[in-house]
Amino acid sequence: MIREYEPPSPEILQWVARRVHPRARVTAIASLPGGITAAMDRITVDAPTGVEDVVLRRWPGENWAQGLVAREASALAAVRGRVPAPHLIAMDEDGTETGVRCSLTSALTGQPDLAPADMHSWLSQLATTQAAIHAVPDHPPTRWDGWYDDGAVTSLPDRHGARHRPLDWLADHGLREAARDAASGPLVDERVLVHGDYQHFNVLWCDGQLSGVVDWPNAGTGNRGSDVGHCRLNLAVLFGTRTAADYLASYERVAGVRVDRRADLRALLCFDREWLRFIPRQVAGRASLDLAGMTGRVAAVISSALDGIS
Repeated sequence: MIREYEPPSPEILQWVARRVHPRARVTAIASLPGGITAAMDRITVDAPTGVEDVVLRRWPGENWAQGLVAREASALAAVRGRVPAPHLIAMDEDGTETGVRCSLTSALTGQPDLAPADMHSWLSQLATTQAAIHAVPDHPPTRWDGWYDDGAVTSLPDRHGARHRPLDWLADHGLREAARDAASGPLVDERVLVHGDYQHFNVLWCDGQLSGVVDWPNAGTGNRGSDVGHCRLNLAVLFGTRTAADYLASYERVAGVRVDRRADLRALLCFDREWLRFIPRQVAGRASLDLAGMTGRVAAVISSALDGIS
């Protein structure tokens, strides 16, 4: 659900300042672009220890957001010192203190790079960092195998009794049925730390170097193919079929393992027409965007992914 931005209340800002330092005060607030399900603000705080920037994430009150604050906190603790990510400063898991579920983290250097000058280096660093996430030894126990079985989304039972997102956006009926059948099989029983929303909108860059990974509330234990496939879907949406294929090859080369092709396919099948509405908000003018060709690019990646499933 796309949410309209509302600035943080004075009570929330007071909470932010207190959590940084008892005598701190907020001096500046800047809304961060691209937020879809939560409001994001970069807040400058002046404290006796110095001026610092922090990031405030505010979640809606709906039940679907329950547990996400604690999930993000657990993931950030697991990756600290292993992956460039924010550290948690404070959280209000149920909104008791601030009136809204929220987390407060350190601010990282860098910005998303949606128009890389060196695509090869960009993809290599993206893949290397995702492989490093999957290699973290201690990770949250919450299971995460992607958005394909998301009960919050209307889904339909197929002939095998599995559930899936509607694929009516796929004009090729043969491809639609073949993809449904292939996705209905079992996944490899794999348990690694997955980010849950790893893609270029959630990765920061500084002078051509990857400087941080943000947005961890969907992290958990799951199949790496779900995580890689989600990244490939986002790459196909913005860049195209070749980029998505190159990313898979780069990830497997770095990680030294073959990605579960069925998990990858399920992630690709999570595309729907709603993406045409929210992707422009995420891009926010930071890159050129071919909306008309988006469904065709994703369909081509799905067709290619089917070739890898025996």
